[in-house]
Amino acid sequence: MTNHIFVAGDVARSPHVLFEYQFLSLEQWANAVLGAEIAAHNMVCAETERRPYLPLPENWSGQFSRNIKTIGVPSFGDELVFTQGSPKERRFAAVYGRRGRIIGAVTFDYGKWLQYYGAQIERSGPFPPPAAGFDVPADARVVPAEFPARGATTAAPDVVLTGHDPNERQAEFRPRTEPRQKRAA
Repeated sequence: MTNHIFVAGDVARSPHVLFEYQFLSLEQWANAVLGAEIAAHNMVCAETERRPYLPLPENWSGQFSRNIKTIGVPSFGDELVFTQGSPKERRFAAVYGRRGRIIGAVTFDYGKWLQYYGAQIERSGPFPPPAAGFDVPADARVVPAEFPARGATTAAPDVVLTGHDPNERQAEFRPRTEPRQKRAA
């Protein structure tokens, strides 16, 4: 083991203390800048002056007129609870937990709660979290997160692109088929 390896950028992976030292690659715009600053500092200073790089993963996307934001690592969770808003109305905050603490949050058109949950993740806040603010669902209950196992194959896509010439490309619907069962030996 060595303490003299420095990494930065989207392809860099490093263990994160808040997520049981799982290796994370943080593919967000701030990672390239902040990671490079820490790596450069750590390269030129004495070992006793080195700083850890422990940013909280944070992402956002706009999909079908919805603003989707995440903080922490929701896919690391094994439970979730809707804490604000309504999934039925597609405007909500959901918090993910693992081993009794908050490890991630997702918001759909409800981003005002993201920083609050980020602070809870950094402090290893309890899961499920206490009710915060307003618009708390009356039936807020913890349910299994049900993420597929890492490395598990997924079903075939519903839509595929066809044609090799860019002028002839089309999207074609292909109904999903169940994977074939293995034969008993």
